[in-house]
Amino acid sequence: MTRRQTPDPHPHFDTLASHAGEDDPSGAVSEPIYQTSAFFFDDIASAGRVLSDPSQGYVYGRNGLPNHATLERTIAQLEGTESAYCCGSGMGAEAIVFLALLQSGDEVLATTDLYGGTPALLSHLAGLGISTRYVDSMQIENFELSDRTKLVFVETLSNPTLRLCPLEKVARRAHDRGALLVVDNTTPTPYLCRPLEHGADLVVHSATKFLSGHHDVTGGVVAGSNELVERIRSCGVRAGGFMAPLDAWLAVRGIKTLALRMRQACDNASRLAAWLADRPRVRQVLYPGLPSHPQHALAKRLLSGGFGAMLAFEIEGDPGQLIERLKLVRFVASFGGVTTTVSHPASTSHRALSSEQRLAAGIPDGLLRLSVGIEAIDDLIADFEQALALVH
Repeated sequence: MTRRQTPDPHPHFDTLASHAGEDDPSGAVSEPIYQTSAFFFDDIASAGRVLSDPSQGYVYGRNGLPNHATLERTIAQLEGTESAYCCGSGMGAEAIVFLALLQSGDEVLATTDLYGGTPALLSHLAGLGISTRYVDSMQIENFELSDRTKLVFVETLSNPTLRLCPLEKVARRAHDRGALLVVDNTTPTPYLCRPLEHGADLVVHSATKFLSGHHDVTGGVVAGSNELVERIRSCGVRAGGFMAPLDAWLAVRGIKTLALRMRQACDNASRLAAWLADRPRVRQVLYPGLPSHPQHALAKRLLSGGFGAMLAFEIEGDPGQLIERLKLVRFVASFGGVTTTVSHPASTSHRALSSEQRLAAGIPDGLLRLSVGIEAIDDLIADFEQALALVH
């Protein structure tokens, strides 16, 4: 059948996201799920062509299926990159990046406010001769690279402390010393920020979170130049970093509503943060959209379309009591769904860190993180109001 041409070579983000996955050659409105582990060939020559040039077809599930290619193409378009590679989880994506790009004797420069699983992973690399040095993301003068520093790893918007990284300045420092800048863009998503436009070399995502958006996917994605992504893909195929075709299909389906979900969730988060900041029992609220946030000016420059769907706060009293008394908002050790959830980082995402490491990362034991969903804001406020009234 004849494919229709896209009328605008540079469509808006909303259009790109809503039309994700419409390139299936069969013309199917919704791409089928390719639940297969292998493909057959008519002869030796055709198999050889595909094996020497993967763009000519498919061979084996671990090497990539059509659903993987669709997700990768979608992420590359949304992030404004040449290429992307998807794998089984966000942590899997990070691990493959490190394994593909680093060797014994190299150093990683990372920030102290990373998701707790990342420093836990980096600690394992020490056994391979790859060291890690940590710096405060809010102090650009701390980003001092040595001759051994080959990779700088940061988060656009940290989880759960909601600190921003000055990407342009960090990118310049990394590139001046010949190092790569890798940015975890899971929290803002490309709807709010495209790190490569600010100098990053690679972007990683836990597609499990806001990209897919429904708590029904586990997956990770890496996006960047063709040269870097192909090195990562080669390592991922050999390491078996396989993403289930159903998860890839569900991620593409979730991305179709990414712009709508993020707009509503960011608006809800902004209003809920302002309401919480005015409660007498709340010690502090961490949200870059609040003028009180120390990086509010940077947030306005770095983020577009909102200030994110995540916030964190401390209360006077037992945070466990608040969790128990919430009725609409549930305790979930993840984030990024359409419903609002609460988490306790000290006992979930950052439990692998010591108390000292958590405090250094700005995570006191009483901190609660909210992943704000798309519910009616009045219902969310009412739930927190009744719960706060019962905490002592």
